[in-house]
Amino acid sequence: MAAGDSEFLSHASEVVFDLGRDRFRLRALDVAARRIEFAQTEEPLPPPVYEQGEPPATDRRGRRTYDWQPAADAPAWMNLAWLLDDLAAWIGVMAEDHITVRGLDAPEPGHCDVLLLDGDTRLRARVALTARTEPLDHPGMFLRDLFAEGRSRGYLVRDAGEERGVVDLRGVL
Repeated sequence: MAAGDSEFLSHASEVVFDLGRDRFRLRALDVAARRIEFAQTEEPLPPPVYEQGEPPATDRRGRRTYDWQPAADAPAWMNLAWLLDDLAAWIGVMAEDHITVRGLDAPEPGHCDVLLLDGDTRLRARVALTARTEPLDHPGMFLRDLFAEGRSRGYLVRDAGEERGVVDLRGVL
């Protein structure tokens, strides 16, 4: 299952990048159902901002070949595409550690929640997509280490009305 999940997240990353440039924003993603929900935004189109400068090619093939890590001040759609791309690389390792990426919820453009099962516990790992002071660096590896080592409890908060605990990583990741 993890190989198919990885492929789905990689494809979702490509779609989020491409549609983000056309003013569409990912609202929700369900890994098991292979479903992605987008909403069109009216905000001006923010251009991509790369951490190491724009790579020689920025199309899908170029993003598979060159490092395209977003800069700290990159638009939300670009950070979200990067997050999905890195989760695709780590989803198999996470599954080996009994951490299941179930999906993603992004009701607001400034952050998203990665929906996880840590063993049998349903959690939301909240990640900032805008107003960042540092680039989003290796988010899949960070999430895997955080949950596999049991350090997520230090960031656990309960939001009113939440069905899951929220691991708030907006100031950390």
